[in-house]
Amino acid sequence: MTTPTHIIQENGSSRFPLIDNLRSFEEQIRFTVAQMDGSSFWALSLWRAPEGANLRASLPRSEDYIQCAGDAGGVTIEVRSTDATGTAHHYTVGKPGTHATGEPTETIRWDSGRRGTQVHTNEVFTIDEAAELVIAYYRDDRLPAEYTLRELRAV
Repeated sequence: MTTPTHIIQENGSSRFPLIDNLRSFEEQIRFTVAQMDGSSFWALSLWRAPEGANLRASLPRSEDYIQCAGDAGGVTIEVRSTDATGTAHHYTVGKPGTHATGEPTETIRWDSGRRGTQVHTNEVFTIDEAAELVIAYYRDDRLPAEYTLRELRAV
């Protein structure tokens, strides 16, 4: 088993280190995202643990992460990153080669429909697409450059 370096959080509460004892890290991510059903499991976040963290002792949070929410009907993906000045930026991810204008018109729901968000059509992903983006983030701590980012306003 490889030493875990990333932490997964489900539904905004349950956190655990990403482990590869049954599946590779990438297969574990793919399997976990595929379980998103919108009611009992609807959201996943992933971030790198700090260098040298003892994940058996604690599961620290990070300012930089990827998160997705939804179900087989549609998934929204967001990333949060901190720039060189220490300023945090929170983005909704869009598909490569697409740029939306105007107000978002698509609704992604989760938590048995109790929660949701408005996104643009190019920001709706399938479960498989979401899994591949989470895997890409796991590998590089960032998304592939071809994806578009729409910064969310702080509320």
